[in-house]
Amino acid sequence: MELVQLHYFKTVALCNNLSQAAEELHVSQPALSVAVKKLEEELGVQLFERRKNKVLLNEAGRRALKLAETVLSAAAEMKNAFNAENLLLSLGFCDPGPMRFSVPLFQRDNPDINVTSEIFADENSLADLLLSRKYDAVISLQKSENPALKTIPFARETLMLSVPENHPWAQKKEICLHAEKDVELAVYCGSGAYVRQLKPLLDWLADRHAVKIYDDYFVFRQLLEQKPIATFTTRLVRQYRHDGDNRIIVPLTDSGITAVYWLSYLPGNTRKLRPLLDWLKKNSAGFLNAEA
Repeated sequence: MELVQLHYFKTVALCNNLSQAAEELHVSQPALSVAVKKLEEELGVQLFERRKNKVLLNEAGRRALKLAETVLSAAAEMKNAFNAENLLLSLGFCDPGPMRFSVPLFQRDNPDINVTSEIFADENSLADLLLSRKYDAVISLQKSENPALKTIPFARETLMLSVPENHPWAQKKEICLHAEKDVELAVYCGSGAYVRQLKPLLDWLADRHAVKIYDDYFVFRQLLEQKPIATFTTRLVRQYRHDGDNRIIVPLTDSGITAVYWLSYLPGNTRKLRPLLDWLKKNSAGFLNAEA
């Protein structure tokens, strides 16, 4: 007795029709009839009442169906358990923000799946990164138009202010930096596609206001602990980076500060990526909601 026989048997039982079951299973009707007949011979009982254009389970068939469903379910559970244990997903990110935000959350919800993640520099090479199998999926600010790739929304990003609770801006509902005077900011500025998008704003601020940009996070954190100064955060970064206690998040209304990350992958990789795609679908409202 083979699992495929039980699967064929279950499909025929649910369809009550050999030709319909054969079409659903993508096998010929004679081959399906032989498989069912062989199963009946192995069990030593007849499982169906055969009528014109229909096959209906008899009492033995109904008992056999319950047992077959139990066996098929156990086999699927066993396969999924070992597939998950051995599954390794390789993800490429254009920015550290979505990587540090999403990978720990995904692994928390899927502890049996191993994930490797790294930053890639060239957003114009998405197709090459996937076709070369360097990554199973890539997360980028570019929405790929390549017909060989499947692309779906991943997460929304936007710049925000993080200010001490006694700061003058702490009482504001929102701020446009272009309308403010005497702006004083300490900014930790890493690398990546989103930072490149923000460069016009950062350059404008550095030219006109008292803005100090740091590339050393340790030095940046020391300053925040020593001085009650405003800084930038983002809707993703604030989920994993703590800039100190008693700080208020204030939305910004300047242009060019919002972006959407896209997840791209080869359609042929859908099965391997199914845990990630299902997890993303489950959390998409929170990841993409502009108010989150």
